[in-house]
Amino acid sequence: MTVKLDFEECLKDSPRFRAEIEDVQNDVSELETRLDKLVKQCHAMLEAGRVYCQSSKSFVNGLRELRHQWSTETMMEECLDKFSKKLSVILDAQGVSPDARLVSFCLHNFFIPVMAAISCSMWSSRQL
Repeated sequence: MTVKLDFEECLKDSPRFRAEIEDVQNDVSELETRLDKLVKQCHAMLEAGRVYCQSSKSFVNGLRELRHQWSTETMMEECLDKFSKKLSVILDAQGVSPDARLVSFCLHNFFIPVMAAISCSMWSSRQL
């Protein structure tokens, strides 16, 4: 998003220049709002991933406990055992929840500074 301003309008500090500055301020404000929303969505996604991971592990543990209830029935015990093992393998293969520290690191050390630099460059290019 590149902004070009007429240098003579800048020197005159004309109403047109003021309107263009206001447009840039609105664009930057909207960008900041969207970035804040994106960060909140990312944190919500991570929390949902943690809950999903914990619930899945609890379900697999519940299946294993149920298997012990059927220790006298070989076929039922084997079915529950196979099901819990296969489900556990599937959940492990999914890599259910990304490490929150990694996502937070990427957001705070890459994405947000880059977007801030872009918004600052937008602002400074319009101030000329």
